[in-house]
Amino acid sequence: MKSAALVLLIVVGMVFTVLGQEPLTPDKIIKALMGSSPPFWKVCFALDSSGSISDKDWDYSKSASRDILAIIDNTPGPRSIAPTKHRIGLVRFSSTIPTRVVFSLGTYPLFKNNDIAIGDVLKVGYLTDTYKGLLLCENELGVNGSRLVWVTTDGLHTVGGNAVEKAEAMQKKGIIICVVAVGSHAQMKVINRMASLIDIPGSNTKQRCVLNYKTFEALRSDTLSALHRVLS
Repeated sequence: MKSAALVLLIVVGMVFTVLGQEPLTPDKIIKALMGSSPPFWKVCFALDSSGSISDKDWDYSKSASRDILAIIDNTPGPRSIAPTKHRIGLVRFSSTIPTRVVFSLGTYPLFKNNDIAIGDVLKVGYLTDTYKGLLLCENELGVNGSRLVWVTTDGLHTVGGNAVEKAEAMQKKGIIICVVAVGSHAQMKVINRMASLIDIPGSNTKQRCVLNYKTFEALRSDTLSALHRVLS
C-alpha cells in the first residue's frame, strides 16, 4: 500500500508539474507582449469609474495604472514611451454618457505627461458601460499594428451593449485585451471571455490575460512590486 501510495503521489506531482502554471503578474504580461519590441505598441487604458468603486479605490486604481505605465516605459528598455515607440491613450468608463476618451492615443508623447494625465483623471459616473469603453478604445487603436487594451474593473457590467461580443470581435481584429478584475463581485466567467489568450514564456499553453485581486489595495501593492522588479 505504501509503495502504491508513493507511486500515486509521484504521478500526481508529475501532473501538476506539467499542467500547473505559475500565476500571471503585471510585469510578466507586459514583458511577454512587449519584451521583443519593436514593433512597438499602441496601448489604451480603460478605467472603470462606476459608483461601486469608492474614491479611495479609485486612487488605488489610478496608481496601479501609473505603475503599469512605468513598466511599459521600461519595456523592452528605458524610455520606451515616445512618439516613435509605445503610444498611450485612456478611456474612462462608467455610465454611458460620461464614458469618454480622456486623452487620445499619443496625446502625450513621453512617460511623464502620460503619468500626470492618469493621476488627474476624475471619477465620474454611476453605472458601468463596458461595451462603450471597449468601443472607444477600439476606435483609438485603429486597424493596424500591435494594440493592447488594459482594462481595470470591479466587473459589474450593468448597462449598454454586449461587452463580451465586442471584446471577442476586437480580438478577431488582432487587439489584445487584458482585464484586471477586482473584488468579490467580479463576473469572472464574463471577464475570462473578454480577455485574450496570450503566450507566456515558459508556459506550454496560452493563458487568459486576466489578473484577479480581492481589493484595489492588493492590486496596487502587486503593480508596485512588479514595477520594482522591472527597475531592479
